[in-house]
Amino acid sequence: MSVTTQITHTFQTDVREYTVPATSPVPGLFVYQIPDEVEPLSHLRWSVGHHSGLLIASAMYEDDAIRCARKIADMADWTKDVAALRDEIDQDQLYERIAWAGCENPAYT
Repeated sequence: MSVTTQITHTFQTDVREYTVPATSPVPGLFVYQIPDEVEPLSHLRWSVGHHSGLLIASAMYEDDAIRCARKIADMADWTKDVAALRDEIDQDQLYERIAWAGCENPAYT
């Protein structure tokens, strides 16, 4: 099992930018808990995000988010920029792997 690194991650919502504690179980991907004021009624409190700030998946539990990041790790070099990844990644396969890990893709929530 690989070691995760404790860092911070910055992401943007419709309201403002947030910087939160995160781990990086896969280079280029971050797992973090969203602040209480972001989507307060959502049960999906954990996120898998790209280093650009783009949200990839949401989960109820941290372990599910980490499992999701690891499940999609071999699909691409996640340290690349978003434009390059969009050309490389099969979206259907990405969504299947996200669902397999017990997470949801933001396009479906």
